[in-house]
Amino acid sequence: MKYLVRSDAALTDAAFLLVRICLGAVFLVHGWDKVAGEGVAAIVASNRELGIPLPELSGPFLAYGELIGGALLLLGVATRAGAAALTAIMIGAWVFVHSGSGLMIQNGGFEYVMVLAVVSLLVLAHGPGRFSVDALLAARFGGAAETASPTPATPQEATGSPH
Repeated sequence: MKYLVRSDAALTDAAFLLVRICLGAVFLVHGWDKVAGEGVAAIVASNRELGIPLPELSGPFLAYGELIGGALLLLGVATRAGAAALTAIMIGAWVFVHSGSGLMIQNGGFEYVMVLAVVSLLVLAHGPGRFSVDALLAARFGGAAETASPTPATPQEATGSPH
């Protein structure tokens, strides 16, 4: 019954590794297209046309944030920093570009950026998982993996009740 509520930690971390790699690959490719394809100057101009605040700052942040943030997620290095940047970028795209077009992507809607924002937020909240460079560095340099609080020995300890 416990597997209906809790999952195996190794299986969860393996699945999370796949999530992190897929999300990182999507952002890396989109960032590469912005930097090497369109060019950052074109992103700045587009941000200006869309009315996105501070286009001279938001354009490079968008392009390089996707490129570098995607690479960080793929590698599991500085994962939370990368996920924070990607979450901010996707919330910006949701608010400034897609919010007025409804949900459906074929109408210019926000479904794609919403999913990317929420999955990036999940990575930010969860951290990189055990299968990451971050976890290896934490173990090596004394910031060992987070530990869960011990399971209470008795039902009374679980509820805080003395009786």
